[in-house]
Amino acid sequence: MTNKANSKNSQRMRIQHQYDLTTFKRDINLATFSAMYGYEVDRKKSTKTSIAMKSGNGKIIISKKGSNWVYFSVFDETDSGTIVDFVANRSRKTIPDIGMFLSEWLGLGEIPIPTYQIENQSYDQDRVKAIFRKCKPIASNLYLESRGLSTELLNSWRFQGRVLIDRHGNIAFPHFSDREVCGLELKNRQRGVLVKGSQRTFWRSNSRRSDKTLVVTEAVIDSLSYQQLFQLDDAMFLATGGGVSANQCQLLTRMLNETQHIERVLIATDNDSGGDRIAKRLLETVHKSQFNGSTSRHRPLHDGDDWNDALLEN
Repeated sequence: MTNKANSKNSQRMRIQHQYDLTTFKRDINLATFSAMYGYEVDRKKSTKTSIAMKSGNGKIIISKKGSNWVYFSVFDETDSGTIVDFVANRSRKTIPDIGMFLSEWLGLGEIPIPTYQIENQSYDQDRVKAIFRKCKPIASNLYLESRGLSTELLNSWRFQGRVLIDRHGNIAFPHFSDREVCGLELKNRQRGVLVKGSQRTFWRSNSRRSDKTLVVTEAVIDSLSYQQLFQLDDAMFLATGGGVSANQCQLLTRMLNETQHIERVLIATDNDSGGDRIAKRLLETVHKSQFNGSTSRHRPLHDGDDWNDALLEN
């Protein structure tokens, strides 16, 4: 290496140490910062502990891990991390360049775009379990019936204890980890949220060893709608609750590796670009596992539809 190259590298090292990347990860509001890259807040999908932002065909979820702002892409498992990763994944900047760039950003005076704040996200299983214990079995529900879902379906063995109602009248969909509830999705006519303290894994129906098919949908209502439409006798259901995280991919892989009786996996995501991306990621996950059965994608007939749309159009 020439003296000139050595000098250049030394200079870059000095620049890198000049900036405290920890400060940037903590002090720069990632939701505000990402707006500079064309991302807009999706208020319907955002909660008190996470902000959903979309840009064209891209979508990211922003939250706080400890004191740091973090994010992940709904459709690209390699696109996640802190603000440093966010910039690195969207530019050719080196770490020293990113340090200089973020230093300049942090030094700005008035920022001409809204600043979005969220609460720190922390897993609180005791809180989730306490809320879950107060939920009751669902006998009938006008909202779900308006979505074409019959009382007979909701009270069937397949979904017993998997579709509940909380003390405020919200529909509750539990997520499980090692057979214990770890998260709760709440749904009503206006919006759906993940209860504070929840860990998002999968919502899943009841299953039995005679099941041969695994159906994976995006929303729980899509799983219910799929069964209402096709009346499968040997199928269990998973719902991702939206996008697919790296943790969910690992859980699906482990499930397929440990479940010997499943012979077919149906990826039943929405008929839109988001559903295509989620399906692609799920199919890749299945193919990388030890699963040796058949795998296929089943989408609703009409562009833009999910399976509840298909049910209501039926």
